[in-house]
Amino acid sequence: GGLGVSGDASCADHNIAWKMRYNLQLDHVPAGVADGGKDDNIIYDFTNGVSASGFGHPECSAAATAIGNALPQTHPIGN
Repeated sequence: GGLGVSGDASCADHNIAWKMRYNLQLDHVPAGVADGGKDDNIIYDFTNGVSASGFGHPECSAAATAIGNALPQTHPIGN
């Protein structure tokens, strides 16, 4: 299962849920499809409408993308 939120753009919802899991110490992720299998961060890899990884998400805004890309450093997953 997971912890999620809804009510904003999907990119912002992802960023908020990641930070919430971090703050609640519910952020142990043994594997994922992002960052070489290290976590479950949002992936922004769309080019010409196609996701290179098959798991990509279209950008919502430059600010949300920057926050999302920084999450593994600003709010690293737990062990």
